[in-house]
Amino acid sequence: MGAAGAIRRAAASAADRACAGARGFRRALARFAPRPSAFAPAADAEAAAVRAVRNLRTFRFHYAVLQWALLLASLAPRHRASVVFLMAASKGLLVYGGLLKAFPNSALLRRLLDRRLVAAVFVALVLADIVAAGAVPNLLAALAAGVPIIILHASFRVRDDLEGLAPEAAAENGKEDEASAVVEKKEDGDVEAGPTRRSMAAAPRSPK
Repeated sequence: MGAAGAIRRAAASAADRACAGARGFRRALARFAPRPSAFAPAADAEAAAVRAVRNLRTFRFHYAVLQWALLLASLAPRHRASVVFLMAASKGLLVYGGLLKAFPNSALLRRLLDRRLVAAVFVALVLADIVAAGAVPNLLAALAAGVPIIILHASFRVRDDLEGLAPEAAAENGKEDEASAVVEKKEDGDVEAGPTRRSMAAAPRSPK
Protein backbone atom coordinates (compact mmCIF):
# COMPACT_ATOMS: atom_id res chain seq x y z
CA MET A 1 0.00 0.00 0.00
CA GLY A 2 2.80 2.40 0.86
CA ALA A 3 4.58 1.85 -2.47
CA ALA A 4 1.30 2.22 -4.36
CA GLY A 5 0.55 5.49 -2.53
CA ALA A 6 4.01 6.81 -3.31
CA ILE A 7 3.58 5.93 -6.98
CA ARG A 8 0.19 7.66 -7.07
CA ARG A 9 1.61 10.77 -5.41
CA ALA A 10 4.53 10.83 -7.84
CA ALA A 11 2.17 10.44 -10.80
CA ALA A 12 -0.10 13.20 -9.49
CA SER A 13 2.88 15.49 -8.96
CA ALA A 14 4.14 14.81 -12.48
CA ALA A 15 0.67 15.48 -13.88
CA ASP A 16 0.47 18.75 -11.95
CA ARG A 17 3.87 19.84 -13.28
CA ALA A 18 2.83 18.93 -16.81
CA CYS A 19 -0.41 20.91 -16.48
CA ALA A 20 1.46 23.89 -15.05
CA GLY A 21 3.96 23.72 -17.89
CA ALA A 22 1.16 23.55 -20.46
CA ARG A 23 -0.58 26.55 -18.90
CA GLY A 24 2.67 28.50 -18.90
CA PHE A 25 3.28 27.61 -22.53
CA ARG A 26 -0.22 28.75 -23.50
CA ARG A 27 0.23 32.05 -21.66
CA ALA A 28 3.60 32.64 -23.31
CA LEU A 29 2.18 31.79 -26.73
CA ALA A 30 -0.84 34.05 -26.17
CA ARG A 31 1.47 36.91 -25.21
CA PHE A 32 3.75 36.29 -28.18
CA ALA A 33 0.95 36.13 -30.79
CA PRO A 34 -2.42 36.82 -29.13
CA ARG A 35 -4.57 37.65 -32.18
CA PRO A 36 -4.19 38.84 -35.79
CA SER A 37 -5.18 42.39 -34.83
CA ALA A 38 -2.08 42.59 -32.61
CA PHE A 39 0.05 42.93 -35.75
CA ALA A 40 0.06 46.13 -37.78
CA PRO A 41 2.62 48.14 -39.76
CA ALA A 42 4.16 51.17 -38.10
CA ALA A 43 3.42 54.69 -39.27
CA ASP A 44 6.97 55.33 -40.48
CA ALA A 45 10.48 53.93 -40.34
CA GLU A 46 11.32 55.67 -37.06
CA ALA A 47 8.22 54.28 -35.35
CA ALA A 48 9.05 50.82 -36.70
CA ALA A 49 12.59 51.05 -35.29
CA VAL A 50 11.33 52.16 -31.88
CA ARG A 51 8.74 49.37 -31.85
CA ALA A 52 11.34 46.78 -32.88
CA VAL A 53 13.77 47.79 -30.13
CA ARG A 54 11.00 47.74 -27.53
CA ASN A 55 9.73 44.34 -28.66
CA LEU A 56 13.26 42.92 -28.69
CA ARG A 57 13.55 43.87 -25.03
CA THR A 58 10.08 42.63 -24.13
CA PHE A 59 10.11 39.35 -26.04
CA ARG A 60 13.81 38.49 -25.78
CA PHE A 61 13.03 35.27 -23.94
CA HIS A 62 10.49 34.24 -26.60
CA TYR A 63 12.96 34.99 -29.39
CA ALA A 64 15.72 33.05 -27.64
CA VAL A 65 13.46 30.02 -27.19
CA LEU A 66 12.41 30.18 -30.84
CA GLN A 67 16.00 30.37 -32.07
CA TRP A 68 17.08 27.64 -29.65
CA ALA A 69 14.31 25.31 -30.85
CA LEU A 70 15.29 25.90 -34.47
CA LEU A 71 18.94 25.15 -33.67
CA LEU A 72 18.08 21.91 -31.88
CA ALA A 73 15.78 20.88 -34.72
CA SER A 74 18.54 21.47 -37.26
CA LEU A 75 21.00 19.41 -35.20
CA ALA A 76 18.66 16.54 -34.36
CA PRO A 77 19.01 14.39 -37.51
CA ARG A 78 22.81 14.02 -37.63
CA HIS A 79 24.24 15.54 -34.44
CA ARG A 80 22.39 13.89 -31.59
CA ALA A 81 25.35 14.13 -29.23
CA SER A 82 25.38 17.89 -29.72
CA VAL A 83 21.65 18.02 -29.04
CA VAL A 84 22.15 16.20 -25.73
CA PHE A 85 25.04 18.47 -24.76
CA LEU A 86 23.12 21.65 -25.62
CA MET A 87 20.06 20.47 -23.72
CA ALA A 88 22.24 19.80 -20.67
CA ALA A 89 23.78 23.27 -21.01
CA SER A 90 20.32 24.82 -21.24
CA LYS A 91 19.31 22.93 -18.08
CA GLY A 92 22.27 24.50 -16.30
CA LEU A 93 21.19 27.92 -17.52
CA LEU A 94 17.66 27.32 -16.23
CA VAL A 95 19.06 26.27 -12.84
CA TYR A 96 21.02 29.53 -12.72
CA GLY A 97 17.84 31.49 -13.52
CA GLY A 98 16.00 29.59 -10.80
CA LEU A 99 18.69 30.48 -8.27
CA LEU A 100 18.41 34.15 -9.19
CA LYS A 101 14.65 34.02 -8.68
CA ALA A 102 14.95 32.12 -5.41
CA PHE A 103 17.63 34.47 -4.04
CA PRO A 104 17.05 37.83 -5.78
CA ASN A 105 18.98 39.83 -3.15
CA SER A 106 22.00 37.55 -2.94
CA ALA A 107 25.02 39.79 -3.50
CA LEU A 108 27.36 36.79 -3.37
CA LEU A 109 25.49 34.98 -6.14
CA ARG A 110 25.40 38.06 -8.36
CA ARG A 111 29.04 38.85 -7.70
CA LEU A 112 30.39 35.36 -8.34
CA LEU A 113 28.01 34.48 -11.19
CA ASP A 114 27.29 37.66 -13.08
CA ARG A 115 24.60 37.38 -15.74
CA ARG A 116 26.87 38.63 -18.50
CA LEU A 117 29.58 36.20 -17.48
CA VAL A 118 27.16 33.26 -17.43
CA ALA A 119 25.70 34.26 -20.80
CA ALA A 120 29.19 34.59 -22.32
CA VAL A 121 30.22 31.17 -21.00
CA PHE A 122 27.02 29.61 -22.30
CA VAL A 123 27.44 31.10 -25.79
CA ALA A 124 31.11 30.04 -25.83
CA LEU A 125 30.19 26.45 -24.93
CA VAL A 126 27.49 26.33 -27.60
CA LEU A 127 29.78 27.69 -30.31
CA ALA A 128 32.63 25.39 -29.28
CA ASP A 129 30.38 22.34 -29.42
CA ILE A 130 28.95 23.34 -32.80
CA VAL A 131 32.41 23.94 -34.27
CA ALA A 132 33.74 20.67 -32.83
CA ALA A 133 30.78 18.75 -34.28
CA GLY A 134 31.15 20.41 -37.67
CA ALA A 135 27.61 21.79 -37.44
CA VAL A 136 28.31 25.38 -38.46
CA PRO A 137 26.02 25.04 -41.53
CA ASN A 138 23.24 23.90 -39.21
CA LEU A 139 23.75 27.01 -37.06
CA LEU A 140 23.65 29.26 -40.12
CA ALA A 141 20.49 27.52 -41.36
CA ALA A 142 18.81 28.01 -37.97
CA LEU A 143 19.76 31.69 -37.96
CA ALA A 144 18.54 32.11 -41.53
CA ALA A 145 15.18 30.65 -40.53
CA GLY A 146 14.79 32.38 -37.17
CA VAL A 147 16.17 35.91 -37.67
CA PRO A 148 13.60 36.95 -40.34
CA ILE A 149 10.75 35.71 -38.12
CA ILE A 150 12.13 37.67 -35.17
CA ILE A 151 12.58 40.84 -37.23
CA LEU A 152 9.05 40.63 -38.66
CA HIS A 153 7.51 39.96 -35.25
CA ALA A 154 9.45 42.77 -33.59
CA SER A 155 8.51 45.21 -36.35
CA PHE A 156 4.79 44.39 -36.60
CA ARG A 157 3.82 43.32 -33.05
CA VAL A 158 1.70 46.10 -31.59
CA ARG A 159 1.90 46.65 -27.85
CA ASP A 160 -1.52 47.95 -26.83
CA ASP A 161 -0.41 48.76 -23.31
CA LEU A 162 2.46 50.95 -24.53
CA GLU A 163 1.27 52.39 -27.82
CA GLY A 164 -2.21 53.37 -26.69
CA LEU A 165 -5.63 51.98 -27.30
CA ALA A 166 -7.40 51.58 -30.59
CA PRO A 167 -9.54 54.54 -31.79
CA GLU A 168 -12.80 52.71 -31.02
CA ALA A 169 -11.64 51.83 -27.51
CA ALA A 170 -10.39 55.37 -26.97
CA ALA A 171 -13.76 56.79 -28.10
CA GLU A 172 -15.61 54.43 -25.75
CA ASN A 173 -13.32 55.42 -22.89
CA GLY A 174 -13.91 59.08 -23.73
CA LYS A 175 -17.67 58.59 -23.58
CA GLU A 176 -17.36 56.79 -20.26
CA ASP A 177 -15.19 59.61 -18.90
CA GLU A 178 -17.72 62.22 -20.04
CA ALA A 179 -20.58 60.28 -18.46
CA SER A 180 -18.70 59.89 -15.19
CA ALA A 181 -17.87 63.60 -15.23
CA VAL A 182 -21.56 64.48 -15.68
CA VAL A 183 -22.52 62.17 -12.82
CA GLU A 184 -19.85 63.70 -10.59
CA LYS A 185 -21.06 67.21 -11.42
CA LYS A 186 -24.62 66.25 -10.59
CA GLU A 187 -23.53 64.70 -7.32
CA ASP A 188 -21.47 67.77 -6.47
CA GLY A 189 -24.44 69.99 -7.28
CA ASP A 190 -26.71 67.94 -5.05
CA VAL A 191 -24.20 68.07 -2.23
CA GLU A 192 -23.81 71.81 -2.57
CA ALA A 193 -27.52 72.43 -2.93
CA GLY A 194 -28.50 70.05 -0.12
CA PRO A 195 -27.54 72.22 2.86
CA THR A 196 -29.09 75.26 1.20
CA ARG A 197 -32.41 73.50 0.80
CA ARG A 198 -32.30 72.17 4.34
CA SER A 199 -31.37 75.57 5.74
CA MET A 200 -34.20 77.20 3.82
CA ALA A 201 -36.64 74.63 5.15
CA ALA A 202 -35.38 75.05 8.70
CA ALA A 203 -35.36 78.85 8.63
CA PRO A 204 -38.42 80.43 10.31
CA ARG A 205 -40.88 82.06 8.02
CA SER A 206 -41.45 85.72 8.54
CA PRO A 207 -45.00 86.60 9.55
CA LYS A 208 -47.03 88.32 6.87
